[in-house]
Amino acid sequence: MYYMMLKLYKIIFVFFLLIITAASCGYRFSGRANELPSHIKAVAIPIFVNSTQEPLIESIITNKVIQEFIGDGRLKVVDTSKANAVLKGKITAFGLVPLSFDRSNNVLEYRVVIQCELILEDVKEKKIIWKEPALSQSADYKVSSDISATRTAKDRAIEEASKRFASDLVARVFEGF
Repeated sequence: MYYMMLKLYKIIFVFFLLIITAASCGYRFSGRANELPSHIKAVAIPIFVNSTQEPLIESIITNKVIQEFIGDGRLKVVDTSKANAVLKGKITAFGLVPLSFDRSNNVLEYRVVIQCELILEDVKEKKIIWKEPALSQSADYKVSSDISATRTAKDRAIEEASKRFASDLVARVFEGF
């Protein structure tokens, strides 16, 4: 039974990694930062849609993205009614991938993986400037025998993955990667 469970965990882990790798390969923004229309000075960022079972992840990611745009300062973050562009996000995947096990097949470490679909729309022209179908980011955390400590570690990993995601997103908007 032990070996069957271990084998199942390995199959799930490999399958999840293949899906994430395949989804993130070959995609890039259709627009470049130097191709943003000159009238785009302000962006609205409505709360992302959460298509996963992870509660409140949409608030965490949306807030990190807003903070990153504000910190960058090249586009002003405003209400939708005052925006030249709208950045819409949909969280399409949230997963916990086991990274390591002890001898009893208990998970010692997980990787939080978040994947989003993004669309930047030009309000004036009523068209999509670019879209990213599968931008993903991750962070790892260790499991503890204390459930509360493990939950805190998971929350920190979600925060870290969201921060990395937001930083990556803003870099792509302005640097055209």
